[in-house]
Amino acid sequence: MNAVLPAVVERPAGPRRAWSDLAAAVSAEWVRLRSVRTTWWGAAAALALMCAVAPSVAVATVSNAQNGSVPLTEVPAAEMAAYATLWVVQFAVIGLVLPMITTEYSSRSLHASLQAVPVRWRLLAAKTVVAAGFAFVLGVVAAAAGTALSFAVMAHPYLEGYGTLEAGAAAASVLRQGAYLALIAVTALGAGAALRSVAGALTTVFLLVVGLPVMLLMIGGEVSVFLTERTLFVAGAAFMDTDLALGPVDLGPGPAGVVLLCWSAVALAAGAVLLARRDA
Repeated sequence: MNAVLPAVVERPAGPRRAWSDLAAAVSAEWVRLRSVRTTWWGAAAALALMCAVAPSVAVATVSNAQNGSVPLTEVPAAEMAAYATLWVVQFAVIGLVLPMITTEYSSRSLHASLQAVPVRWRLLAAKTVVAAGFAFVLGVVAAAAGTALSFAVMAHPYLEGYGTLEAGAAAASVLRQGAYLALIAVTALGAGAALRSVAGALTTVFLLVVGLPVMLLMIGGEVSVFLTERTLFVAGAAFMDTDLALGPVDLGPGPAGVVLLCWSAVALAAGAVLLARRDA
């Protein structure tokens, strides 16, 4: 009896094959990310931080306005969520994204990943797509929740008269917060690929986000102010169109978005080069 040979499935050639391989790698990375319980614990922590910090900032801001400490007549609810995104939620996202690459080095599972996806840039690209997409969705959900809670708190009779919620402006702010967290996730992933250590990458990203603008402001001078406006934190504040941030925010959302894209591109390029040149 003649054996029945399995049918040979022809794979598309050229760009179609490259896109097909990338889609398969993205699917595998998404399955890996969502199958780990720490992913959902981290997402829950980010959401909890938003729901705790944004309303608290709203109460403090309105109280200061009522006491005359700050010259405010209106407090946009979306801006309270943006404040929480800048000061706490982004660090939860960074801690969530970094293990996607650093744990593969520490556990030596990167060897298995590279056997499944031999093209190293494709592996990093798949991780980037998954990290950015997850951070964006998480950011939008958290920002929407923070905005709604902040407005609900400011609707209390004791705080009434200051809180505002314009649907169009709030929706734009929510989307910008999601985009900011996606770009921060890409920056963190690139740093993790370059440094390989979760501790080293976390320290480096934290210093770039918070330490660098503080150091530049302490130096003073026009050059320092110019550079401060182009750091991740201050550019993020400008991109989300909020004044509750560290240092001067003179960039508009558009130029600030370009600055954030440049940071993400540089970090990702550094991670890709070092991933390609060094042994796994």
